[in-house]
Amino acid sequence: MSVAKPVLDWIDAMKPRTDIRGSGKEFRMIMRYHKPYLHLCVITILFSAARAVLFALEPLYLAQIINLVIIGGQTALLPGLVLSTVLAVLGVGMFTFFETFTNSYLAEMIIRDIRSDYYRSLEEKSFGFFDSNSVGDLISRATMDLQAVNNFCGSWLMNIFDSIFVVTACIIIMYPINPWLTLLTFAPMPLVAYLQITQFTKVRPLFRKMMLILGKLGAYIQQDIIGMKNVRIFEMEEEMKGGFETVESRYVATAISAGRIQAFYVPSSQTVLQIGIAFVYIYGTSLLLRPNPILVVGNLILFATYMQRIVPQLNQLANIVGSWINSSASLERINEIRNAPIDVSDSPDAKDIQIQRGEVEFQGVSFGYVKDLDILSDVSFKAEAGEKIAILGATGSGKTSLIYLIPRFYDARTGSIKIDGADIKQFKIESLQKQVGIVLQDVFLFSGTIKSNISFGKPDATDEEIVNAAKLARIHDFIDSLPEKYDSYVGERGVTLSGGQKQRLTIARAILTNPKILILDDSLSFVDAKTEQEIQEALEDAMRGRTTFIIAQRLSTIKNADKILVLEKGRVAEFGTHAELMARGGIYKRVYETQFLEKSTEELLGGGVA
Repeated sequence: MSVAKPVLDWIDAMKPRTDIRGSGKEFRMIMRYHKPYLHLCVITILFSAARAVLFALEPLYLAQIINLVIIGGQTALLPGLVLSTVLAVLGVGMFTFFETFTNSYLAEMIIRDIRSDYYRSLEEKSFGFFDSNSVGDLISRATMDLQAVNNFCGSWLMNIFDSIFVVTACIIIMYPINPWLTLLTFAPMPLVAYLQITQFTKVRPLFRKMMLILGKLGAYIQQDIIGMKNVRIFEMEEEMKGGFETVESRYVATAISAGRIQAFYVPSSQTVLQIGIAFVYIYGTSLLLRPNPILVVGNLILFATYMQRIVPQLNQLANIVGSWINSSASLERINEIRNAPIDVSDSPDAKDIQIQRGEVEFQGVSFGYVKDLDILSDVSFKAEAGEKIAILGATGSGKTSLIYLIPRFYDARTGSIKIDGADIKQFKIESLQKQVGIVLQDVFLFSGTIKSNISFGKPDATDEEIVNAAKLARIHDFIDSLPEKYDSYVGERGVTLSGGQKQRLTIARAILTNPKILILDDSLSFVDAKTEQEIQEALEDAMRGRTTFIIAQRLSTIKNADKILVLEKGRVAEFGTHAELMARGGIYKRVYETQFLEKSTEELLGGGVA
């Protein structure tokens, strides 16, 4: 229960919107996606009109067979009426096929566009957005929510116009036969409309809540799968299962509440319609059984047949309302992500600026992930072009946060960061990030080949460039020993490789882009001391002419840096060369004397597991 408590607290705090005002906004949005495919909409409507005419004519031909042939004895008319009936039936089938196919194609094009826009909006979001939104929930919106929208798009246009045209055609034929009987047929419609609107108002917030809970449930399952090793290690299977069942029970309870409302209103609407049909039969029979009948048998059968065809069309309209309940709630969730503010964006005067030297300067920079809680405070220092800056500090001192500010993964709250004298906000974000190579501590490899992973940041790289980058990262010999070499596949997140091999692949990926500024976020933490030394030697050439920021804990990396930046509680405690900081006798010297002078077991043994 404790594992799922944050999700349950979030669900309990939910206050689903209880009105339907937002529905209009979402419908206008879905109409904008129909606009590029207006020609398909028109074709669908034309097919629907043709189908409706033939659908209405078929019972008319049957009524004429009864009135003119069976009762009237005009047998010569029978072949023509039978042929007309058969042609009408075949025409209905043909136009139904074309209408359904065109409408399905239209729906798929619209969903493709919505999905693409949703995905594009995710790519534009800053790191802060992904810090506060779970992957499982984002995936749920792109799959289950879009499926609900697809169900609506695949039916609403066709069903609405089918209903309109069929009902209109039937009325045109029915009204001249008997106006009062026709009016009696549609007398229940206002009550049916009221019931449908009431159902929409009550069910919509529940459906929205269901979709939100599904998103959280997806996120819960995702973290369980990703953290399965820890779940097994700490024997938390039952705890996680209990949490899942508890969250799922909230979804089921909400779904049952929605089902209870629908269980009342859907049958109520159908009951009203069936009562209306009963009155039509009673009144129609009375007209037929009068001493001077004003309704013939064939027309009564025609009327009854039309009634049987109109009722499903009206029910179809009610189903569209139910489909829109799901779809509008899903569109609302999709729009929440699409319209979420972007914390980091290009300024109006941003330009594609080429970094020439790579000089980086922080001037009074403060930053925090949460308002009024700074991780970095008044940070100021300058890295000259081509310098290697080692960043040292205790866990939580702000090392990673500092390097994330350089490529504008986040924006500083106060102060400025300059590259070659230009504020980084003058750079277009895409241009800036292409010129800053980063190897993160949290290694991530994509499912695919080794070659595609190395060339991820430079898809047009030549084989020679890829091999050279691999050699610099000291991973080429390993790749060359594989049966498929650079075309060898790695599993999802690189599970088929060791930690050190994954690290070296990501280093090769960063080197390949030839960045002017290189950032290594403790990127050698998974390699043994011998391999680290080999990579460090290889990186000397790769880092030459580049400004490099290195977060590391090992003595060799720290001492070989041009300057060392010591962070303490988010502030610059010391900044200078190894000799300068040793002479100063401050934090760096104390850390050096207590930790770095004592060789680790790994260094003494001269190696370890890559």
